[in-house]
Amino acid sequence: MTSDIYSDGTYLAANPGWHSEHSRWKAAQCQALLSELRIEPSSICDVGCGAGGVLARLGEAYPQAKLSGFDPSVAAIQMAQRDHPAIDFAVGEVEGEFDLVLVMDVIEHVEDCFGFVRGLRPHADVLLIHIPLELSCFYLWRNVLMTNRRHLGHIHYFTRDTALALLTDAGFEILADRYTPSYVDHAARDPKSRVVTAIQRAGFRLAPDRSSVLIGGYSLLVAARPLRER
Repeated sequence: MTSDIYSDGTYLAANPGWHSEHSRWKAAQCQALLSELRIEPSSICDVGCGAGGVLARLGEAYPQAKLSGFDPSVAAIQMAQRDHPAIDFAVGEVEGEFDLVLVMDVIEHVEDCFGFVRGLRPHADVLLIHIPLELSCFYLWRNVLMTNRRHLGHIHYFTRDTALALLTDAGFEILADRYTPSYVDHAARDPKSRVVTAIQRAGFRLAPDRSSVLIGGYSLLVAARPLRER
């Protein structure tokens, strides 16, 4: 269900750290939403865990939780096992049932994103999913979508509405969602983008929904629960 670039070394060559530098920030976003929903997981699984940083950081907040990570890339799992030997990592698709399943910046990479999300239903009591919102007027004008396709392997692009629709169509009930400011990372990597970042930050304060589709710079963190068949 994923491209060969994650197993043949192409993605690793373009992203040697497997985005581990974002792990602490992503884990903090997850913990904040879980606290808001009063969810205390005793088992956490990260699907598409990459180098395992998000799972490890979140494990610090829930030290009694059993942690498991799955990823199709042998290279990513080798990095995860090296850096976080106390966590159970495996190459391949998710197996087992968990209180919480994380899917952090993954579905935009997966060819059959609907089938992928639907397939998570038997494994998750609660799903916590992070999705970049790249369908904005500004991103389309700058052709950012093709840049991210080449360098990050993104093959699907979302707004908040289409992201939530995907989850409901795949059989999940939305518990909560919140924007996360991906423009902060852009400013850190490219000082020239600070003017754009200032505009995106101002837009978020004034009208986040409109700003997300006009000038972008956001991702979406969603907590959802699978609808069980009666």
